Amino acid sequence: MNAVLIYLLTQVIGDYSFRANYWAAMGFTPSTSLFPLTLITSAVKGGTSIPGLLTLDWEQVLILAIVVADGIYIWEFLRRSKQPIRAMDSPAQ
Repeated sequence: MNAVLIYLLTQVIGDYSFRANYWAAMGFTPSTSLFPLTLITSAVKGGTSIPGLLTLDWEQVLILAIVVADGIYIWEFLRRSKQPIRAMDSPAQ
């Protein structure tokens, strides 16, 4: 599961980088305001300002999903390791 989430995370980071590079190539100065699980991306060029909209930050969402998945895995592992190991029943004679 982590492999899929990490792959998606790399795609999201690549998309964010592409957007920033696009704005820079057009002569704008990109800026990003981060909030919990959301972000606002805007751009400024001289007197021209392009305001961004509040959107879901998929990078934070995917990192949260990875942390939750790993936490559940570790919790299950620790819970199972605390159970006593039962001795194997002796075969019927």
